[in-house]
Formats: sequence, C-alpha cells, structure tokens
Amino acid sequence: MTQSETAPKSAGVVADEQYAGQLYSHKIYQYYQALAEKHAVVNKKCGDISESIWPNLTGDTLIGPDKIGLRSGSLYLIDDKFLTTFEDVEELVEGENNVGYTFFRLGSKISGHPKIVHGGLLATLLDELTCRVAFQNFHSKKGVTANLNIKYLKPCFVNLYVLIKCTFVNKKGRKCITKGQVYRVDLDAEIDGDIAEFVESKENLLTEAECLVIEPKWVEDLHNQAKEAVAARS
Repeated sequence: MTQSETAPKSAGVVADEQYAGQLYSHKIYQYYQALAEKHAVVNKKCGDISESIWPNLTGDTLIGPDKIGLRSGSLYLIDDKFLTTFEDVEELVEGENNVGYTFFRLGSKISGHPKIVHGGLLATLLDELTCRVAFQNFHSKKGVTANLNIKYLKPCFVNLYVLIKCTFVNKKGRKCITKGQVYRVDLDAEIDGDIAEFVESKENLLTEAECLVIEPKWVEDLHNQAKEAVAARS
C-alpha cells in the first residue's frame, strides 16, 4: 500500500445509517473515542492527524450495506514525540502510545467461504491500516508495504462489527514494523469490567498480522503520484 495526500480528518464512511446508529451510540465505540479525545488534549499533533479514506478499493468500491457497511474514522493514540522526532525506536516502553483503532461493519457480499469474510479482504484492511500507523512515524508520512505476514486464528463471520487495532512495534531508519489485530465486536454482549480488556481479549481475536513498511528513497514519486490522483478526482 502507498499513502495518498492527506485531507481533513475523516469521519469515516457509512453505507447505512442504521450501522452508524448502532455503533456510535454504543459504549464500546464511545470508550475508544474518549481515549482518543483525551490523548489529543495533551498531544496536539496527534489531534491534528488527517487522512483520506483511500485507496478507492476499501473507501469506495467495497462500500455498501452488504459489503463494508461502515468504516469509522481511525482513532489514534500516538504520542507527539513520534510524530515530530522520527528517531529510531527499538520498542515502546511502558506508558508510550503509538496505536490506531478503526471499526468496521462487514457484510455478506464480501465472503469467501459461505458466511465467512474473505481472508483477502482482512489482509487488505490489515495492510492498509498497519501502514497508516507506520506512516505517522516517517517524516514524509508516506511508505510502501515490503512484507505482510498474517495469521488467521478464527473465522470472521459476515454481518458483524470488528475492531482493527494497529500498533507500532519498532523503527530503524526507513524501516518500520507494525502489527495489526482484528477483534470481533459483539454489541449485544454483557460487559463486566474493563471494556478494552473485554474487546481485546483472546476470545475475540480473529486475525493478526505483522507488517514491514518502508519509506522508499523514491518517496518524492509517491508525493507526485498522490498530487496527480487528487487532481484527477477534482
């Protein structure tokens, strides 16, 4: 995946307002939204992160009530130092934040096996979203996927909400590693205790991936391609 020109912070894409009403009014979404808002109060750069829902495949072509019925705007908890210094990082230490959360409602027309979301779609979403976190740790805010390793742990059934959590792992020079995790989100479940522990439990983990993202030496070409794409759409 490659990064496009940024745009005003995206509110996401909704194919059916029913899905938006169900998710955005639920305490699970509101918990993560509150985390991001609280983080942005102290980390102004994080609060200013902007992104377009791009590329067209996951932001337009696959959008529909029975396809990707809802895609939330990404909620970021990234400390400002990672957005401004771009130094090498061996690993995150306790108390540091470098993560993004995005919610989806995945419908019946994007299945592979009957009633199971196509594994290739999950791979595409994981590729796109793990890259978005990596991009924030590059000065250019752009990069390309060099390697993506995926483990399919449990079936991801259609007509469900999922949370894709993407976390920075390390960075050296032009190389950044991130991990992504797909969690089932049951809006009807009784939650007893911490919401994050419930949602991000082993029982709800469906798929996980590790992505190697590179800021290429020809990164300026990505800038030019993005500008041409924006001009073509306008």
